[in-house]
Amino acid sequence: MQPFSRFLVYFLAVARHRSIRRAAEDLHIAGSAINRHILLGEKQLQTPLFERLPTGMRLTAAGELLYGCARRWVRDLDDLNRQIDDLKGIRRGQVDLLAPEALSRAFLPELVTRMNHSHPGVVLNMNIRDNQRIHQALLSGEGDLALVLDPEEMRDLTIIRRMSFPLGFVCQPDHPLAQHTAIRLTQCADYPMIVPEQPLALSSVFARLMDTRRIIPHVAARANNVQMIISLVTTGIGVCFLSFLDVMSEVMRGGSGVCATCGCKRAAPYAGTGA
Repeated sequence: MQPFSRFLVYFLAVARHRSIRRAAEDLHIAGSAINRHILLGEKQLQTPLFERLPTGMRLTAAGELLYGCARRWVRDLDDLNRQIDDLKGIRRGQVDLLAPEALSRAFLPELVTRMNHSHPGVVLNMNIRDNQRIHQALLSGEGDLALVLDPEEMRDLTIIRRMSFPLGFVCQPDHPLAQHTAIRLTQCADYPMIVPEQPLALSSVFARLMDTRRIIPHVAARANNVQMIISLVTTGIGVCFLSFLDVMSEVMRGGSGVCATCGCKRAAPYAGTGA
């Protein structure tokens, strides 16, 4: 059953693809038919919904409002269908999940594996976003759920569950720091560091930690991508400060040596930051 009008279906497709031609290809509908329904909808609403540009279709302010509402309507219908299926004992459907890149390398694959076993009829659609933009994306209806790093400032969202992951320094297995069972942050500061930059959530944590300890790091390089930081470590450029999430895949494969900081005893293969 398609509860939405042709206009709304066509509108959503054009807004998503930013092109009548690509929307027509996606829906297998003639572009002229889509354009006719869009024009009719704009006439009935008495306002333009798109700007017609040489590069494609761009939503107007009114179009953005309708797009946000329409996505919520579609999502509400999906939720209703899932609830009805639950009453029937059917567990199937789709869940749109927003998540930052830091979770994409090991955490999300493990999550999908577990979901496939526990809910084989549910498709998990993952949308990787900048952690700082996930908040607004969730509010605008672009996802059902979100995994967010440091969500304290997101007062208008409900936090279902919190998890804490340890922080630590990552180094090569043959690095001098890897030989210690316990090390202090000041010891790590003696070696070249790869410093995390924005938009990585860890960037502000690292800066606060350095300021609190009054440490001026010996900067070997800066990077705003976790994979780039880990690659620099594996080539011997320096050590880096990351969370367990960032190195989970390496730890599971027995890769980079990871040392604890600030006096914590090192757990094999990972230990977090202490006080």
